[in-house]
Amino acid sequence: MYYCYKTRLLRYVLSVSTMVFSTISFGQTSAHVDSLNSVRSQLISNGQSTSEVDMLLHQAGSNSKCIIQQLDDFTFTFVSYRPLGDAQREERVNLRLKSHYPYLNVIDFSDDFTSVRINCNVQLTPAMINELVLHFGYNGYEIH
Repeated sequence: MYYCYKTRLLRYVLSVSTMVFSTISFGQTSAHVDSLNSVRSQLISNGQSTSEVDMLLHQAGSNSKCIIQQLDDFTFTFVSYRPLGDAQREERVNLRLKSHYPYLNVIDFSDDFTSVRINCNVQLTPAMINELVLHFGYNGYEIH
C-alpha cells in the first residue's frame, strides 16, 4: 500500500513539475523571441542589417521573414542570415532549385556568399517569392 501511494505521489510530482518547468521555459523563450523581434523592427526602421538578429531568432526556433529588394518583375535580392558556402554550393543550389522550379533562371550569390540574387524567366508572384525564400530558412518575406 505504501509503495503504491509513494509511486502515485512521485508520478504526480513529476507530472506537475514537468508542466511548470516547460511553461517557464516556454515563457522565457517567448519573451526572448519578442525582444529579438522588437530589436529587428528597430533595425529595419533604421535601414540596418538584421542578419545577426535573424540568426538568433532561428536559433530560438522562430524563423523571421526575409527582407527582399525586388529589382524588377523578374529579379529580387536578399541577404541571408546563414553562411551560404562556396561556389560548389551555389552550383548545387542552382541545379536543385532549377529542377524544382522551371521558371527559375539563376540564383547568384555575392562574392562573399552573404547575399543572393534570384532571377526568373516569368513575372514574379508573391507565392513564387515565398516558395523560393523558404528554401533559405525564412518564414515568408517582406519588401523594404
